[in-house]
Parts: sequence; C-alpha cells; structure tokens
Amino acid sequence: MNTDNLPWVESPFFEDVLKTKNLTESEINLAKEYRENGFVVIPGLIPQSLIDQTKSDAENKGFNTDFPIKTFRNKERVQDLWQVSDAAKELACFPKVLDYLELLYGREPVPFQTLNFKYGTQQKAHSDTIHFSSLPARFMCGVWVALEDITAENGPVFYYPGSQNLPEYDFSSIKSGTGTPNYDSYGEYEDFIGKIMKANHIESKQFLAKKGDALIWSSNIIHGGSPVIKEGSTRWSQVTHYFFEDCYYYTPMLSNMVTKELFLRNNLVNIKTNKPVKQSYNGEQLKVLKTGKDLYVLLPKAIRSLSVALKLIKGKS
Repeated sequence: MNTDNLPWVESPFFEDVLKTKNLTESEINLAKEYRENGFVVIPGLIPQSLIDQTKSDAENKGFNTDFPIKTFRNKERVQDLWQVSDAAKELACFPKVLDYLELLYGREPVPFQTLNFKYGTQQKAHSDTIHFSSLPARFMCGVWVALEDITAENGPVFYYPGSQNLPEYDFSSIKSGTGTPNYDSYGEYEDFIGKIMKANHIESKQFLAKKGDALIWSSNIIHGGSPVIKEGSTRWSQVTHYFFEDCYYYTPMLSNMVTKELFLRNNLVNIKTNKPVKQSYNGEQLKVLKTGKDLYVLLPKAIRSLSVALKLIKGKS
C-alpha cells in the first residue's frame, strides 16, 4: 500500500489509511468531506483582529499605488502582499490553517504565494494544477479567506464539487502539436474546462462566506469567480497557495507536458521561514537536465549512471 505518491485523502486506499490514523470524529468527518467534495469550509477560523489588519494593509499598501511594491498588482488583485504586510504573512501562516493542511496531506505545508483581492475576479472555471503542480502529484492546495462578508452580489467564488477526481488537464489534452505552451493560449484552456464540466454534468456552487471563514480547496478542483451583480461592490479576500514538503514543484502552463520538460519553480520561498524551498522527490534529490529557458527534465538513477559513464569514456578518448 503506497501512501507516498498521493495525498492520503486522495489515495485509492483512503479507508485503509484512515484506519491507521488516530483522529477525532470531527477530523475523520473533515477528511471524508474533503475527499468527497475536494474542499472544506471552516467557519470563523480566523480572528477578526487579524482579518481587519490584513484588509487594512491590503487597502493602504497593496492597492495604494503610492505605496511601492515589487510584485504584481492591478485593480483586482495584489500578489505577495505578505512581503510588505505582517498581517498577510501571519494569515498565510496561521497555525490552525497549517494544522488542518498537515492533517489532510500528511506532510508539512509550504506557503509560497499570497493573492489579495479587492473585487471579484469573475474568472472563468479552471484548476490550480494548470498553474501549480508537483511531483509526486497533487501536493498543492489553496486556502481562501473572507476579509468581509461575501454575498451573491459581489462575485463570490464558485466551485464544482467532486471535480478534483477528474484528470489533471493541461495543453497535452487540448493541442495536437508538441510545442511548449504559453499564456497566449490560456483562453483555449478555459474553454476546454467549461466543456469538460458540461460533459461530466457537474453543477457549480457558490461560496457565500462570513468574514473570517476559510475555504480549503484541493489542487485539482475546478473553480472560478462569479459575475459581480452589484456594480462597484468589493470582495475583500486573501488566497494563500501551499505546496508540501519533499516534492518537485513546476508550472504545467509553461511546461511541455508531451516531452516532460518541466518549468521548475526554482525560486520558491517559504513564507513561514523566508528561506528558499528545497525540492526533492519524497526526500530524494534528482539531477536535472536543462533543455531550455527554465525547462528541465528530471533524470532517473539509470540515466544518471549512464551520463556519468559517458563522461568517463569521453575523458579517456
């Protein structure tokens, strides 16, 4: 029974693994809900004081164009506010959040990115796996926290319960060619995902939240942003994305998934420690072969040995 290469809540041996864990009844119910739906909601998880300070920093720093930041921002979102906001960092590393994630994934979580929103994104349905993926697979998740009450009018998050059980779709599922994709083709991916939801007859649901509620979603669940019905209404929120220790981390959107040339995320920083993230495959560090700008192939042991042998032969000739 191999429990190393998938989060245990997504393992085909879930029930057997569950029997080996010493969990409370509420923890068991949480794990079962997460496995079935691909998400769980934790009401009132975050203290109001932390919520208020995070929202204040987002407003006065993140979305204040007179305040200098080095990361991306537009009128809807600010990336990595944690770099200039202690509150955003504290929220990303909130101990109860990390405890829930370690419970669900069986590995130490690695917070690596925050996104703070002022308005609803109205983003089309997608899976985070097109942007963030890992080897072993699916050791990634997102945590969305409401910084104010979210209603049907201000563009709430929507999701497709159970869609995490579908394959991880990337451009090798869409295009017939072997070229490396880029963000110019992202619209094709979104259209494809919309058709996949219809073909599988999966219905979407909205997440209507109270201030301080947290939504934890698995890497492959399909989700997006609903239309903003009340013009000008805000949807203050923070999303933190997490990987988990002992994986290789890459971006399928910029990888060639046909030739297995991966866009490795070599510059990841653990928000909790402010230190670079060390990558490995279940603790084993592999040698990587660079095949292009930011593209790499991971080399198994047999090929690594052959590579060493060829170098020795070349040295003797």
